[in-house]
Amino acid sequence: MLSTLRSIAARTLPDGASLRLAADVQRSLESASDPASPRDLERIVEHAARTVPFYRRRGPLEHEDLPVVSKPMMVRSLADFLADGADVDRLPSRLSSGTSGIVFRSTFDRRRISRHRAELVGAYRYLGADPFGTYLHCREWFQVTRRDRAAHALRGQRLYAAAVDEPTIRRTAAWLRRRRGTVLIGLCSYLETLLARFDDLGITVPVGTVSVVLGVGEPATEALRTASRRQLGVDLSMRYSNTENGLLGFTRAGSTTYSLNTSAFHIEILDQDADRPAAPGALGRIVVTDLHNRAMPFLRYDTGDLGRFALDGAGRVLPGTLGELAGRVRDFPLAGTAASPRRATHFTILEPVEQIREITQFQLRQHALGEFSWILTAPRSNGLEARLRRILDEEIGDIVRCDVVYTDGELHSGAGKRQTFVNEMPDVEQLLATADRS
Repeated sequence: MLSTLRSIAARTLPDGASLRLAADVQRSLESASDPASPRDLERIVEHAARTVPFYRRRGPLEHEDLPVVSKPMMVRSLADFLADGADVDRLPSRLSSGTSGIVFRSTFDRRRISRHRAELVGAYRYLGADPFGTYLHCREWFQVTRRDRAAHALRGQRLYAAAVDEPTIRRTAAWLRRRRGTVLIGLCSYLETLLARFDDLGITVPVGTVSVVLGVGEPATEALRTASRRQLGVDLSMRYSNTENGLLGFTRAGSTTYSLNTSAFHIEILDQDADRPAAPGALGRIVVTDLHNRAMPFLRYDTGDLGRFALDGAGRVLPGTLGELAGRVRDFPLAGTAASPRRATHFTILEPVEQIREITQFQLRQHALGEFSWILTAPRSNGLEARLRRILDEEIGDIVRCDVVYTDGELHSGAGKRQTFVNEMPDVEQLLATADRS
């Protein structure tokens, strides 16, 4: 009954989700061979040529003749990529640095946001979940008020931010047990933390309680895949997305190939060293054109990710399927001690750093347990350095060394894909596995 009411609300509220569009998204995810609509591609290129300064100066061009753009290029001249009349103060926007450490605000027209809601519905149906059912969201939550939590509860959503204390874990498990078919979605490290604590406390969840386990934003470890299957009876699925564009693709339970959202995106694989198509099945740069964002068109946007298209039996490219997604290896911080190391997540560090206005770009490197260096593009400041040290103390703990290195250079390579966190310790996963066995 609640799911039905949420479905009605999702369709009838302003900018609500269109079930017709959701069906289009589901069909595109289910097709390995369908490309994006040529007409949609033509429309967004024509729109950009008329209304966006960067493209208007270049005159009418075919899509394949447009320049490849990157995050650093757009950050340097943001107004150049906004359509005429797009008011960044009134339109929806998202702020992120992703793995690049380059703070970037992307802007969307309201129809694009509405379409994103429909894409969520179609994607969850593709994965076998009730899009209007219950969801446990596992990620860092900043400045969540009591009113925010109440609003999430009305939508059948619960928030979990990787707390490990027994009362929180038991309350979370009790919430899950009362709901059948829940989607468990979040950062892979947070999912892993939750399931590990279930194990520690002897908590079991009946099969069928969770319908989908969906990892986001970080590579999945074998430990997470095994725990999902053993504890919940569900093989892990993965989502490929970014803040600038949205939902790019998904793997179904147990699969390693990504079905692409060609209803919303035209995706190219280009050579790693040149703006030309990679050979069929070869690893290359993932370049995305958003077919529907008219406020800030992303045309041939180099995501900084690497991947390869899948091939059919005759060796032909399947434009709706990534056979491999690479170049998104996000190292994770190691907290704890040598006797008891534990996996942490750099996202708990990334979000508060993004709020520091003085920082243009940043990267954090871990050299050993408790030893870190910040690489910054920012004005020199003892106060800033103390603030960054406090973030590590609060989020990682046991900090014995925290260096700060200032640079005037750009902290990126290629398309700007520079990891915000790099772990320089050898065999981090092996260290964790050894600790688990001892």
